[in-house]
Order: sequence, then C-alpha cells, then structure tokens
Amino acid sequence: MSTVQRVARNTGIIIAGDVIFRLISLVVTIYLARYLGPVGFGKYNFVFAYLVFFSIITDLGLQRILVREISRNPLGAPKLIGNACVMKLILSVFATVLAIIVISFMSYPTDTTTYVYIAAFSIFFSSFTDHYATIFKANLRMDYHTIAKLTFKVLSAGLIFWIIFVLHGTLTQIILALVFSEGIKTLINYSFSRKFVRPQFNIDFKLWKYLLKECLPVALSSVIFVIYHRIDVVMLSIMQGDVPVGIYSAAYKLSEPLSLIPFALMTSIFPVMSASFKRSKERLISIYRLTIRYLLIISLPISIGTAILADKIIVVIYGMEFAGSATALQILIWVLVFTSTNSVLLDILVAIDKQKLHTLSIALCAVVNITLNFILIPTLSYNGAAIATVATNIVLYIASFFFVSKHLIVLPIHKILIKPLISSVIMAGFVYYITDLNIFLLVPLAAGIYLVALFVLKEFQKEDVDMMKKIVSRR
Repeated sequence: MSTVQRVARNTGIIIAGDVIFRLISLVVTIYLARYLGPVGFGKYNFVFAYLVFFSIITDLGLQRILVREISRNPLGAPKLIGNACVMKLILSVFATVLAIIVISFMSYPTDTTTYVYIAAFSIFFSSFTDHYATIFKANLRMDYHTIAKLTFKVLSAGLIFWIIFVLHGTLTQIILALVFSEGIKTLINYSFSRKFVRPQFNIDFKLWKYLLKECLPVALSSVIFVIYHRIDVVMLSIMQGDVPVGIYSAAYKLSEPLSLIPFALMTSIFPVMSASFKRSKERLISIYRLTIRYLLIISLPISIGTAILADKIIVVIYGMEFAGSATALQILIWVLVFTSTNSVLLDILVAIDKQKLHTLSIALCAVVNITLNFILIPTLSYNGAAIATVATNIVLYIASFFFVSKHLIVLPIHKILIKPLISSVIMAGFVYYITDLNIFLLVPLAAGIYLVALFVLKEFQKEDVDMMKKIVSRR
C-alpha cells in the first residue's frame, strides 16, 4: 500500500471514527444540557476545562516528538516507548495530585470541588491512552485507537443515559461513569499497542534528557495553547458564574466537534511531513499546499452556513432555555476556518524542527486571549469570550503563517481562497432566502449547491484526479 493510500486510509478511519464518536458525544451533550440545565451544565464544563490545565503536565510535548522520532527511526520505537512510559507514570501521578491540591485552595462551592476530586483521576487514564495512541499514529494505524475511543464513548454514553433515565441520578454519578469508562479505554489501547511495540524498560537518562530537550518547546506551547484555548471557561466561571459557562459551553460543544476535520487529516499527514522534510522539500511543499486547499474548501461553507442557521440549530438541539447560545455559536463557528489552517501551519513548524517558533506563536496568542477575555467578558459575558477566541485564532494564523513563509515557502493563500469563497457566497445566498425550509432538507441542498459551484468554477484540477486515483488504486 502506497503512502498516499495509507494516509487516505488512516484519515478515513479517523474521520469515520470521530464522526461516530462526536455524534454520540453530541447526543450525550444535548441530554446532559437539558437534564442539568445551564447551572449544572456550567459546573460540568468547568470541571473538565479546569483539569485540562493539569493534563498538559502528563505529556509535556512527548507525544508529538515520539511520533516524529518513531517515524524517522522505527527500530528505536521499543526503547523510546518504554522510557516515555516511565516518564508518563511520574508526570501523571504528579498532575493528578496537583489538580486536587490546587482546587482545594480555590473558593469554589463544595459540590464543584468534589466533582474535581473525582474527575481528576481521569487525568491519569487519559495520559496513558494518549501515550499508546502515539504508537498507532506513527504506524498510520489509528483504527486501533478508534476502536478504543468508540468503546469508551458507547460505554460512557450508556452509563450516563442509565443514570439520567433510570436512576435520575446526580452529576457526581455522571462524572464517576466517565472516569470508569476512561480507565477501560486505557486498557484497550494498551492491549492493541502490544501488536506493534513491546516497550523496553531499560532506563536511559541520556534519552530522557534528549526527549525533554526536544519536547520543551512543544511542551511550553502546549501549556500556552491550553491557556488560551480553555481559559475562557475558567475566566467565565470566576467572573460571571455557572449560567454563562453553561450557555457558552452549549455553543462551544457544537463548534468544537468540527475540528475533527483538520485533526483527522493532520494526524495522518504529520508523520509524512516529518519524513518528507528529511527526504524531499518539494514533496513537503506540495503536501502543505494541498492540505491547506482542501481544508479551506471544507471549512468555509460550514462556517458560513452555521452562522446563518445558528438560531435554528440551537433551538432544535437545546431548546429555548439555551437560546442565548445562538449568538455565541455565530461567532465561534469562524474558529473552524482558522483552526483548519493553523493546524497545518503549526504541524509544519514542528516537522521542520522549528518548535521554538511554534511556541512563540502560541505564546503571543495566550497573551492576546487573556487580555481580550479580561476586557470583553465583564461587558459582553459569553459573547465576549467567543469574540476573544476567534480573535486569538486570527493572531495565531498571522504569526504561524509568517514563520512558515520565512522558513519554507510563501503560500498564496488568497489565490487558493478565491473559488471556495465565491462558491460559499453563492451557497449562503441560497440558504439566506429559504431559511424557512426544514433544516434537515436545507443542509444537504446547500451542500449540493456549493459542490456544483465548485465544479462550475473548475476548482478541481488534474492533480486532484491523480491523487484520487492513487487513493483508490490497489496497485
């Protein structure tokens, strides 16, 4: 199987698995929001947003560097995985304990603190889940990780629905169900990982030193990335309370799943980018250009269509109790366009050994995000947090595009954007004038119009046909 086929297969598996995963998540989120209400849903989202800050400690950038190193030297995988496993164990225990200690000194209600105590143990399990996923990423075999993810989601969804509909239970029971399911997922990933690598636990502190040195820029950027990515929920909770967090999270939970598109593609493309940097700069540039192009083709119409239909979407999914989430969704959906391009740009910086520039880009964004949240949340509440999130992603795009242009190539994004943008505007006009149509009919019709417009404008060229032939070819 060729590299193109392997990437396409791996990406297809990730997308298919994530679509199912996120559809189940969406259904669970809808019922949780309706069952818990804005206050309870706000507490639920705060707990896991808070824990994300401590989850960073469990990785320190190890996962991305391990994928890079294993892609370049597959024979060294057992030693790399074994040593990283010991490092993970130490970091995971420290992160879990630290999360519990810190929340104890914060002035949150007793119930919120208790939720954090329980949920903190998910940090330990998710750390090792991500560690084993490194093996699957490096081997372009994310089907194993997808099986584990779906098992976790089906199990946790079943337990949550049982708690809601049978037990009429509490948020405490819901969080316990999630922690238990996370533990099962870790065991499944561990079992699958042994098909590829049997870790060698001969401790090599020289290797530790090398990994930590290489990881440090990525680790720092991960810390800063999480600060700007999830600080909005924590700041909303502190400055505005649980209800705004619940309303904001309802919108965020609808826009966030769409990030699976760039995530799935870049999970498969990153190992190829890393290898191409050492073998063929021209191939790396070609991958860069095609990836940006296809992500823009996909993300632009989704963002524009969602912005127009936000009122309908929120009421259909959550009900009138969350009507305030519509404006936040109209703002947050534009994150998708920038997340798509940023994911490519940031991964390229790591692939070409420019982790420090990756970190610098994220650091700038953290400062921008925190500053904007402080300014906007007191006056605009959750809408202010949404504006800050979009603005931060725009800054990240500008910074990362500048660095990639300086060290690789200046890609003419404006030329790549023209035809998808024109097609999206045509689609938007159609959606705007027939918004009274049932949303389940409107969406596929709009997608059809967008695709027709792309073909009329001759967006798809010979290289696209050639690539599709490589993907489907069995030779």
